[in-house]
Amino acid sequence: MGARLHGLRQSSNNYPVNLLLLEGEKLVGHARVSRVLGSRSLFVESVVVQPQLRGKGYGRVLMEGVERYARERGNTRLCLTTHDKQHFYAHIGFVPSRPVQNVGTLASFMPMELLHKFCRTPENEGDGKREKNRKDIAATAAPPPPSAPPLPPPPLLNSSFSFSSSLHLPPPPVSSPPVPPPPPPTSWTPVDQTLEQTPYTDNRGLPIFWMHKDI
Repeated sequence: MGARLHGLRQSSNNYPVNLLLLEGEKLVGHARVSRVLGSRSLFVESVVVQPQLRGKGYGRVLMEGVERYARERGNTRLCLTTHDKQHFYAHIGFVPSRPVQNVGTLASFMPMELLHKFCRTPENEGDGKREKNRKDIAATAAPPPPSAPPLPPPPLLNSSFSFSSSLHLPPPPVSSPPVPPPPPPTSWTPVDQTLEQTPYTDNRGLPIFWMHKDI
């Protein structure tokens, strides 16, 4: 709890941002959001409601406030992860999604321009293709390598040496390459993410669900 209170005191208009849900002057809950690299999306890092107030609809109210905050700043999608609340988020409009790259606290000490260079987006993928094209042009403009010197003429045979014209050797038999053995059977099958199973895990090896909602 001490770390959460410290994060709330450090909140500002710069990302990551802590959003508070208040009832009068009483803190009901809060959510922490950060930017997603290469998109107009926000990543919901955490959603917390006071333990004694859970199950009373405050989580939905808090998420509605997060959506409103994101829309007012031109964002079009919310992304998040959860270990066991995927059914709650599905009930308020979230669907299974692919992992994204959120900025988190890196934005506080590293420029966004530099972070963007480490993110695979259509913009910087285009820059990489243009760089590759420049390298290809430079490679085609390079002069060809020098040709190898001509081979020396074959040595003259002794005139007393002759070949027998009556000896005919049969051509060597042509054998086809051996057929490779079939691959061994495997029981592994790809797993699609649903609300019941996920192929993703967190850094502790626990199953984690990635979800998003277009707003």
